[in-house]
Amino acid sequence: MKTAVTITTVNKPIVIDSFIKNIQKNDHKNVEIIIVGDKKTPSGVGDYCLKLSKNYSIPVRYLDIPFQEDYLNKFKKLKEYLPFNSYSRRNIGDLLAYEEGFSTIIRVDDDNYPTNDDFIGMHDILGQKVEVNVLKSDSGWHNICEELADEDSIPFYPRGYPYSKRWIASRFEKNKKEVDVVLNEGLWLGDPDVDAITRLCKPINAVQYKCTFGDNFALEKGTWCPINAQNTSYLRKIIPASFVPPNIGRYDDIWSGYLLRKISDHLNHYITYGSPLLLQKRNIHNLWDDLEKEINGNLFTNHLIEVMNSIDLSGSTYVDCYYELATKLDENLTENRRVFDGVVKGMKIWVDSINKIS
Repeated sequence: MKTAVTITTVNKPIVIDSFIKNIQKNDHKNVEIIIVGDKKTPSGVGDYCLKLSKNYSIPVRYLDIPFQEDYLNKFKKLKEYLPFNSYSRRNIGDLLAYEEGFSTIIRVDDDNYPTNDDFIGMHDILGQKVEVNVLKSDSGWHNICEELADEDSIPFYPRGYPYSKRWIASRFEKNKKEVDVVLNEGLWLGDPDVDAITRLCKPINAVQYKCTFGDNFALEKGTWCPINAQNTSYLRKIIPASFVPPNIGRYDDIWSGYLLRKISDHLNHYITYGSPLLLQKRNIHNLWDDLEKEINGNLFTNHLIEVMNSIDLSGSTYVDCYYELATKLDENLTENRRVFDGVVKGMKIWVDSINKIS
């Protein structure tokens, strides 16, 4: 059982040192850290990663641009499709980890720092039957950020939660169930993963995980909430349906999560939320620029969810379902085809890449 922690960055990834110390403190073996660079990544990062590997005896691999170009020669369509200076470069690290047989892939961002939680151990609930509280909402939506307490007691929603579904009174029922977990999303203290509109209105500082439903909880099939790609672990078999498309600005990982969730529901697999917690010390952002990059997601997530809810899947594997979903989205999406066409194209290219490995 091998675990890969994948990060893409345009900064010197000093956060790695904290992850390595957390991994060693909890005596985890067979863990590797894979850093995906970009054209804006500063020089010297490769030497920095090599030094960390030698000092801590934990492999830290840096995939620089020449390595990526050479590696992607096996996946010509993906090489042409993925832009530079894009969060979607992280797909390269995930594809490499998938090809090399890592059983779990954990995506984190370069401004996410481990807390006292056992980062690897608390993500290690994938691929097994786990008894957790499963929440089912009568509105079809549940805000996972209700489990985080802001220092000023301000309620907030995660990035990607549709505005049309916010501030609606709903009831949920809780059932203890044994479920098959394929993805776990750890939550965030400090500056949590919220959208630009929320940040422009009032900065949020999450100071506590309430743990109302235990360390981890799940949402019932048909009860939606976003899944992002920071502090999120993926069982190897779902990577074929976990592509992060570069066409939606700051909703790239959010739409990736929604597409995956459609398939996991169909295959009777579950997503859990909760532990481990990370502390986000957010990099400097221009919030107005962030807002511009979130517009397509804010406007068209509703349409994506509505169309997916109208689609029936028949496949029995993640890769087959992902291609089937891409095809049926192409047939049924009617809004903003300029963006959606790019997403569908990327989904099919990802399947082609996965099939070259499988």
